[in-house]
Amino acid sequence: MPADHSVATDNNLSNSNWDLIGSLEEVIDSATTSIDFCIYDFEHPRIAEALVRAKNRGVRIRVVTDDHNRTDGGDYDLEIWKILVSGGIISIDDDGDIYSPDGSIIDNDLVNSGSDMHNKFAVIDYLSPSPNDDYVWTGSTNMTYTGAFNTNHTIVIKDSEVAKVYTEEFEQMWGDSDDTPEAGRSVFHKDKVNVSQNIFDVGGTKVEVYFAPINRDRTKPSVSERLVSLIQEEAQHDINFQAFAITPNIPISQQMWNQTSSGEILLRGAIDRSFYSRYESAGEIWGSEAARTGNRTILPANELRKLHHKVILLDTEHPDSSDIGVTVAGSYNFSMNAEMNNDENTLIIYSDEITNQFYQDFMGVMKRAKEEDYPPAPPINTEEWYEVYAISDGSRFEIEVAPGFGYGVRFLGIDVPSIYAGGDSADYYSGAAADYLQNLLEGRKVRLIGFDGKEPEARYNAFQAYVQMEYDEGPVSLNKILLEKGFATTSVYYRQNRDSVEAFKTYEEVAQKSGAGFWKNPKKIGTKNLRTDEVDTGSPTNVMFPININTADGPTLQLLPGIGPAYSERIIQYRLENGGFNSVDELTNIRGIGPKTLQKLRPVVTLE
Repeated sequence: MPADHSVATDNNLSNSNWDLIGSLEEVIDSATTSIDFCIYDFEHPRIAEALVRAKNRGVRIRVVTDDHNRTDGGDYDLEIWKILVSGGIISIDDDGDIYSPDGSIIDNDLVNSGSDMHNKFAVIDYLSPSPNDDYVWTGSTNMTYTGAFNTNHTIVIKDSEVAKVYTEEFEQMWGDSDDTPEAGRSVFHKDKVNVSQNIFDVGGTKVEVYFAPINRDRTKPSVSERLVSLIQEEAQHDINFQAFAITPNIPISQQMWNQTSSGEILLRGAIDRSFYSRYESAGEIWGSEAARTGNRTILPANELRKLHHKVILLDTEHPDSSDIGVTVAGSYNFSMNAEMNNDENTLIIYSDEITNQFYQDFMGVMKRAKEEDYPPAPPINTEEWYEVYAISDGSRFEIEVAPGFGYGVRFLGIDVPSIYAGGDSADYYSGAAADYLQNLLEGRKVRLIGFDGKEPEARYNAFQAYVQMEYDEGPVSLNKILLEKGFATTSVYYRQNRDSVEAFKTYEEVAQKSGAGFWKNPKKIGTKNLRTDEVDTGSPTNVMFPININTADGPTLQLLPGIGPAYSERIIQYRLENGGFNSVDELTNIRGIGPKTLQKLRPVVTLE
């Protein structure tokens, strides 16, 4: 996402529009001897194909993955493993299951397999006889289709000593130092020991590297304790963070909060909306009024998709020339899970230049959080037909711009009745409009065109477009159909094609004269109904899902199958007491919701 380059120091513009998937592909394509790849979520074929290319060059390939994502990832992940098998690449997950090049699976059951192998790193050419060939690639970016649309970072370090400790960490999980994994000696999570070195001089820059979680006998350094002492010792002027998740009551959060209580040190932060809403609804510090006043500015992120960073920046604007900026980055979410259970890696980098690059990114995120700027839309092709990802109501739907990622579309030149996501209200006839659009689009693809025949403009996270639907006899205009059938009125907003404006007026007049759709009751057009009542004007409940069980109000929860007032109240009470749901399966913790009800709810609820 765009950085704020106005805060860049001289000759230090950040790489804010980089191909993060390509940053890994590039170092894989450069490998000559070995690649050790450790990844939480792996579904992008570009990286699988790059690994196969390296294997065909004679490079040794070893892969460690997370068991949950390996077995529950879905069709996109299955394709990845087919590519690796075809290339003769072996891998192991944190349950100890070994996936052989012949397609067979050796099943094991390691302790702590319920935790996550959450690392994202690769060690390149550690086998090379020359220490000048060693690279480490790491950061917050998963190798998924959506990883490239999330706000992420990657770091590439060229240093043989850093590569050595990442290799040590990898081989604990691999269970061996040779080409094949050894499940009998493989250890993950709390069973690992500390690597041989934690502090490095990388070309004159001090770098610290730590791996989580803390182990059983606490002989490994605690990442949490190290970050608490780092903040205490290094933050003299400002503390800034970007966090997918940052649990309010952990020591890291408490240190930042307490250290800025006097008002002398600035505290600024952005939190992904999915977690910020939990903290706000639970009355936790990060969602409180005190976090948005005085010297503190903590806001929900407003990114294209997820704010997936795990970054802390200290003294980004320090006036003291003897001070130095510090960057904390990597895969470590600021949570108790990361500290106590999950495999993670954390970098601490002492550098004004690198901290300023991260600061440029941070200030771009903060501008969007303050709605001083908006995230750019994903690129699309006006000639391409897109799958419909989801339908919110009759006025808005999403196209699948990448597997697992939908982006909003609104109809240029027309207004369609809306069902509102917040309060319990909806426009008259919105239920019928949603039902009609759902039936119209079922099983069909669409393409989008802007007012000038080019890529449509995007506002408020949605394209404003003339929408063509794929049909047997050729493309048809959805904008026109909705007007003709009495599900829309003409709109003057946004730039429009002059011919379309005139044609749309004609379609509306014809619908009005014939009493089509909502023109049967023209006085009701634009009035509001209760959302639950409007549902009954059509059958749009299937297009109002998924419903976010961490943010939905009582009436919205009651739209779910089998959820009445009592159950919705229990769901809200549960998330208040527990800081929200961490998984859909937690619904069975609600009294009266069992496995059968969960199966009905699973397809129509979300945590995002």
